[in-house]
Amino acid sequence: MSYLPRRPLNRPPTYNAIKRHPFALFGLPLVISIVAGSFALSHLTKTRYDVHSNKIRKVEKEELLQMNKERQVFNLQEEYWKLQSDKEQLENWENQRVERTKDQFD
Repeated sequence: MSYLPRRPLNRPPTYNAIKRHPFALFGLPLVISIVAGSFALSHLTKTRYDVHSNKIRKVEKEELLQMNKERQVFNLQEEYWKLQSDKEQLENWENQRVERTKDQFD
């Protein structure tokens, strides 16, 4: 077996840096992106729940009083008569035949 001298490899300087510090070049950016994403998602989730709570907030007493001023009074007897009038219209309903053209059959 003959001994061949090793040729020096012409590798870029980044290869040597990656060989020396793999965590700094791959692991650290991954950890930073995970932590930053966690903060961003918590902010977005907080915003989502804030918007939802503003939609479903409890009515304050002043708003409740203002709503009561504009409301119509519910009268049970009046509603009953409205339903009775609808019932009478249904009872007096008649089936009326529609005129058909010559090319249509019964």
